[in-house]
Amino acid sequence: MIINRLIIKQIHQGSLLALLVLVSLSLFFVFIGELEDVGRGNYSALHAIEYVALLLPGKVVEFLPLAVLLGTILSLGSLASNSEIIAMQAAGFSLGNMLKAVIQAAFIMAVLSFLLADWVVPHSETSARKNRSAAINETTAVSGKKGIWIKDDAGILHIKWLMPNGIAQNIEIHTLDSLGNLVSVIAADSAIPKGDYWRLLKVRETLFIDDVPRSYSYDELTYPGKISDKLLDALLIEPRQMSSSDLFTYIEFLQQNNLNAYVERLTFWQKIFAPLAVIIMCILAVPFVLGSQRQGNAGQRLMYGILLGLCYVVAERLFSQLGTRFEVYPVLNASMSGFLFLSLAVFLLAKKNL
Repeated sequence: MIINRLIIKQIHQGSLLALLVLVSLSLFFVFIGELEDVGRGNYSALHAIEYVALLLPGKVVEFLPLAVLLGTILSLGSLASNSEIIAMQAAGFSLGNMLKAVIQAAFIMAVLSFLLADWVVPHSETSARKNRSAAINETTAVSGKKGIWIKDDAGILHIKWLMPNGIAQNIEIHTLDSLGNLVSVIAADSAIPKGDYWRLLKVRETLFIDDVPRSYSYDELTYPGKISDKLLDALLIEPRQMSSSDLFTYIEFLQQNNLNAYVERLTFWQKIFAPLAVIIMCILAVPFVLGSQRQGNAGQRLMYGILLGLCYVVAERLFSQLGTRFEVYPVLNASMSGFLFLSLAVFLLAKKNL
């Protein structure tokens, strides 16, 4: 339908413009902040530009709900100011038809948001933090596609995944003598930091005695090596920087080892519900453009959009903090702000339709 395509096009154009402004401003201030660290270690202006560029996908995901809200209000508001929406309604284009077109436009952006958040952001933000910290602190770790190589006092470690709180998965420890000869190789499915040592789980140890390898298996073993805090800060993957599938696997690991997984479960459900926020913000914009509008109300509509967006951000963080404090079920915690604003949108639409 031509009207549907017009509305979808207007929403996408308005949202893209709002997103461009919001992301540009955010990255500009990030870059200004990074200039203070230029000159520390090997950190240069080129590193700062690379760091800011790698943050771009994450900023797009972060600001997309607000951009959709502002873009929808402004784009549909422009149609309303020219009495085009009134003309559509007079031609039989109902509120239900408009909501269908709005949801279609929002759904496309929600899918793109989820794909960015799940496939691109984990790699881009992790690389940004690793490269920045490595340049500033001149760390001795080497990262590659097949994991991380680290040198500490007790040996050389190869870690495939370094998870939040310093938990490592698929770890190998190569111990050398004073002459640089290989003494032993320890392979463990996972390692949990415990102060000055690591607790290794499901361990396979190979000792080289007179050049003859001897293998042993243990359910658990203690490794005395300790990685510096600065190095861990550079290499750790935060829950929000993990894909939903990796995060789900990590939650299962924590639960199997009787470790607290509340934050990770909350982050997982926030990732699942995040695309819905894009759709909710788009629906919430509709009541502000219904009825007779004049061009002079554009600034007022923009102010409403900014205030609603700020309220959503505050409500989301408030519910998250309170939910974590009182250990509200993660699914409920992650969905409360969305449910609240969806209820507000339904109430305003019902009021406009009366």
